[in-house]
Formats: sequence, structure tokens, C-alpha cells
Amino acid sequence: MQSFEENLAKLCVLLQEHAKGDVVVNSDTRLSSELGIDSARLMEVLLEVEDAFDVSIPLNVLPNVYTVSDLCSELQKILGARR
Repeated sequence: MQSFEENLAKLCVLLQEHAKGDVVVNSDTRLSSELGIDSARLMEVLLEVEDAFDVSIPLNVLPNVYTVSDLCSELQKILGARR
């Protein structure tokens, strides 16, 4: 399993494609307010993340996901559970 930092870097690159303006995606970037990802776009983004990491992200974790780091933490839990 890749480390948190490796997965975070991969996630930042993936989410950078969705950034508007001059926003540089990092661990503290807020998905909604800084990236402008609304609920409809969030589903598209999640599908891309699921494909990139070969996982299925349960929707019940989303209320706790505000930042890129939060999303990466949830990914780590999912990836760790697959072992």
C-alpha cells in the first residue's frame, strides 16, 4: 500500500484538473469553497478518484470530507481495509 503522502500527491494532481483560476491544490485545499466543486461535480470527481485508486468510496463518508487531506484519509482507510 502506498503511503499517505504518496496518495495525497496523486490526489492533488488529479484534483488540480478541477481547480479554477490560480488555485494550487494541496492538503489543506477545501473541495467546495476553494475548488468550487458542487454536489453534482463532486460525483464526477469521486468517480475519477475511484478509477485512479481502484476503490469504491461510500457516500456516507462524504459529510466528513472538507479538504483534500480529509479525502485522502478516507482513501487510506478504504485502501487499508482491502488488505
